[in-house]
Amino acid sequence: MTLRSTIQELRAHADVANDEHQVKVRTGHFADLSARLSPPLSELPALNIGLAEIAQLGAEMPPSGYQDAAQIVEGLRALAKEVPTLGIDENLDLAKARVRSAEKYVSDLRALVTSSWQSFVNQPPPAINTGLVDALARSGVDVEEIRDALETARSNLLAISSRMIPGRGAVEQFRAAIEAIHRCGEKLGEVVDADIAQGVVGSQEPSGIPLTWFTPERLDKLADLGIIDRFRVRLQ
Repeated sequence: MTLRSTIQELRAHADVANDEHQVKVRTGHFADLSARLSPPLSELPALNIGLAEIAQLGAEMPPSGYQDAAQIVEGLRALAKEVPTLGIDENLDLAKARVRSAEKYVSDLRALVTSSWQSFVNQPPPAINTGLVDALARSGVDVEEIRDALETARSNLLAISSRMIPGRGAVEQFRAAIEAIHRCGEKLGEVVDADIAQGVVGSQEPSGIPLTWFTPERLDKLADLGIIDRFRVRLQ
């Protein structure tokens, strides 16, 4: 083997090694872009649903929000198919820029949806005196239907409020749970008025309630509830 042929062979090996290196580098770029595309593609459908939900709350929408969201999804899907087909010598700057743009869009959209949703669900629910419900139950008043409805509504409210991104119909479900709690309060008010409620709760405190509280009118109301026999006079 001559020196010339040896040099040519070494150059050929170097070219092959260089090509292999370029292929590995480009493959790494493809893998990185594909990996970065996966989270936005998987997250955007849920975010688009969340965007539609918070739109019902009067939240400030991004310009052409719905159209942009749909276009981003289609663009990402097209880009995900396009990346593996790019030639080894093609410039990836445009593809990288599109991926960065998609990542920023998803991040901004997530922040908008999350912030608007959390502000909505963090509103205080209607106040219901659970202690009164328990006191009435201990006094013999039938409040099990109210108690069951209240527990169900609060459970639904907790499940909905714990979501960071609202699912389809979440706004309606939240409002329904709030309304259910409100109805429980109304029903509780129909069972016993505030004055009698104070006496029922107070009578179960360690100090009890003064005997002077039991006026004829109040005794009649306690009799109507069927719990007058549960009260006892205790000398101190």
